[in-house]
Amino acid sequence: MSIVRMLPKIRKVAVLGGGPSGVVAAKCLLSEGLTPVVFEQRPSFGGVWNYTPETKSRLDHIPQEDPNLDDEPVPDSRGSGKPVFMSPIYNELETNIPKNLMVFNKTPFNEELQLFPGHEDTKLYIQEFSKGLERYTEFNRRVLKLVRQDGLKWEVETQDVISTKTEKSVFDAVVITTGHYNVPYIPPINGIEEFERDHPGAILHSKYFRVADGYTGKKVIVVGNSASGIDIAAQISEVSQVPLLQSCRSRGAYKDFPLLNPEKIKIVPTIEKFVPEDRTVIFSDGTVEKHIDVILFCTGYLHSLPFLEESTKPSEQMVTDGFYIHRLYQHLFYIPRPTLSIVGLPTKVIPFPFVETQAAAVAGVYSGRLDLPSEESMDAWEKELLRQRPGDRHFHFLSFPQDADYMDRLNEWSQEKPSDTKALYQPTQWGEKERWIRQNTPKIKAAFLVAKSEGRIVKTMEELGFHFEGDEDK
Repeated sequence: MSIVRMLPKIRKVAVLGGGPSGVVAAKCLLSEGLTPVVFEQRPSFGGVWNYTPETKSRLDHIPQEDPNLDDEPVPDSRGSGKPVFMSPIYNELETNIPKNLMVFNKTPFNEELQLFPGHEDTKLYIQEFSKGLERYTEFNRRVLKLVRQDGLKWEVETQDVISTKTEKSVFDAVVITTGHYNVPYIPPINGIEEFERDHPGAILHSKYFRVADGYTGKKVIVVGNSASGIDIAAQISEVSQVPLLQSCRSRGAYKDFPLLNPEKIKIVPTIEKFVPEDRTVIFSDGTVEKHIDVILFCTGYLHSLPFLEESTKPSEQMVTDGFYIHRLYQHLFYIPRPTLSIVGLPTKVIPFPFVETQAAAVAGVYSGRLDLPSEESMDAWEKELLRQRPGDRHFHFLSFPQDADYMDRLNEWSQEKPSDTKALYQPTQWGEKERWIRQNTPKIKAAFLVAKSEGRIVKTMEELGFHFEGDEDK
């Protein structure tokens, strides 16, 4: 393999974010003999899994297409006086991934938990996994700027969110682990700006959904039918006017998830136009609905690096419209300056084991144990992926089996040059059973939801009738 220009000796690495990606990145770096400094803007580990009751009753930008919005804190509703960074987690959120798959290696969830854990149990799982990393972490530290330095070094400017004091430090390398759930996306639709102007608060985004109570008796449209859109629509339909209208490009995830109360939810086409008079919405098939109280967009997020001082060279810029991050090799390394990497960028994946394999590869490269291909080879990798996926909105989508194959490739790479002197971090290795669970996860979750609607608390997939054939021989 031809080698990229030799990276300078790396010792000190900044890790931006203390969520699942950040803590496993720190562990992998430590296992390679490197010193991580984790900057986390919240007061504890867990990232977005730290539920916040704070929300917004009106959005600042409609439509919302700017990927450079910063994640501004808001006052603590509980009166502590400390700033709060709003999480996209809602009160009744549960994982869409069974607990025996959404795990870090050798760190199982409590077997007494339900098969699809709630957000509080998931946060506690991350925090338990993170024990020992406190000495390497600066909490309540928000990243303001990430600036290129001479050579391949980076300057990180941070702010204490309580005292507002700022500091600058230079690092040999930076791992960005800030996640993908910060900047909401609301598409431009004819009349949407005028509709919100005349009816303030009528247009909302799922990032700020917490509980369904505020929708009681209202006529509601939910836009999008991803897993969260389906879940949120089901919750709101219990209290709103019925049927709740769910606007979708296709039935999408409803192929896998059942409509438990089909009389309460009506699938409708995409929205063609908003008309402020009589709070009217016109759909793409020409049908019209009037007197709409709330339109809740479950339309995802833009990829955002608001703290990054972008290169003046267009060919080196990472963020343009926010639909994908440019100039990355293997969704990981910034090709012009590989001392910058991003862990946890792809979506449609099983996040915990996925970021574990990414973090192990990054740590191996930064320790000098693993080699990167030439810059030309990395460029060719990105160009080929763009050729395969016309329409960059899906560039970072890695649904099954792409996610499993990607993990296998990274694990194989990570093990190319084992260390004789260090006990390296061992990321998750998926076998036939894990792939089988991954492939059947939508069906398992659908069966879980049916059981839950019947009042049953299910702890294992076997209780739902899902048995991996290989287990029968044990």
